[in-house]
Amino acid sequence: MRAATISSMKVYETPDDTVNVWINVNGSSRIGPNPDNPSVTCELWTNSKLVHSSALAALMGEKKVNIWYVDRGDKSHWCKVKVLEVTK
Repeated sequence: MRAATISSMKVYETPDDTVNVWINVNGSSRIGPNPDNPSVTCELWTNSKLVHSSALAALMGEKKVNIWYVDRGDKSHWCKVKVLEVTK
């Protein structure tokens, strides 16, 4: 997805102290189709601190982003951010 806007982020801490971040884009909790199962749209998740901080910087700075994502491994509506590029 190109020239997208991060509209919100929800951060969850799990019982094992893992941090998971749900990223909403362009005012929606879902993004385009799952690359491995086009019949479902994706929710974007990450547990990468670098992706989380880049998304937060884009949100706070009102910057556009380009996002590439992949299936989480179960062909469901959960997808993992592969690349998040903050643009000008």
